[in-house]
Amino acid sequence: MDVIQIIPAAAPVILGVLSVILLTSSTWFARPWLAGVIGKARIERELNLLRKKGATVLNNLLLADNKGEVIHIDHLIITNAQIFAISTLGYSGEILGSVRGATWIQETRQGSHRFPNPARHHEAIRNLLHGILGERLKVRTVSAFTAGRLQGDATDEVVSARECARAMHAAVEGLTTGTRQQWAGNIIRNVLLKNNGNTAITNRAFVSRQGNEKYLKAAQYMMTGSALLMLLAIIMAGLRLAANHGVI
Repeated sequence: MDVIQIIPAAAPVILGVLSVILLTSSTWFARPWLAGVIGKARIERELNLLRKKGATVLNNLLLADNKGEVIHIDHLIITNAQIFAISTLGYSGEILGSVRGATWIQETRQGSHRFPNPARHHEAIRNLLHGILGERLKVRTVSAFTAGRLQGDATDEVVSARECARAMHAAVEGLTTGTRQQWAGNIIRNVLLKNNGNTAITNRAFVSRQGNEKYLKAAQYMMTGSALLMLLAIIMAGLRLAANHGVI
């Protein structure tokens, strides 16, 4: 009882306020990561809608080209008229680049980082799919930046997550299903590589890169601290309430 009495009555409130401040600060530091999550969710929501409309949707594909190199495709939408290949890129910050350039630049609070021109990856995907299926279906490729702000050349192949969702919807407007769609889906499923740990993979998908690793780590520490402070506040409030009612 004496121990409970030395706990200031305002302690739970103070700890709760500090917890909220830490949580708010962590959200600010984690903005790039949150933007990437929201953008990816937007694309996945559209994929689910297209699947319900009758499109064949395949995710996280590993396919080998005629040179033995392995190419990763994040999402593949197949209709009776065309195939829509989507790569999702989690680069945050300002994205600068030219359609003709070999590399693009990502600028974040931690500096600049160069990465391969997404359009170069599109050509490899188109060649791969045409090599597997021939020319019976039109192939369209898109890279969607789920977190970054695009400042590069205007193109319908490198877009934001929002623009990608619109393009996916427009691409399957008046969706048609039929034997070519079923045939293409079956062929691709049959040639998928089963071993994701294959060391021969030389051309993987563009992995999500926030470029703000220090800020994201700070956000994680703040979120953990916020949770601990809130838990402590709840425990203190519970003890004082129990003491006031004579339970302890």
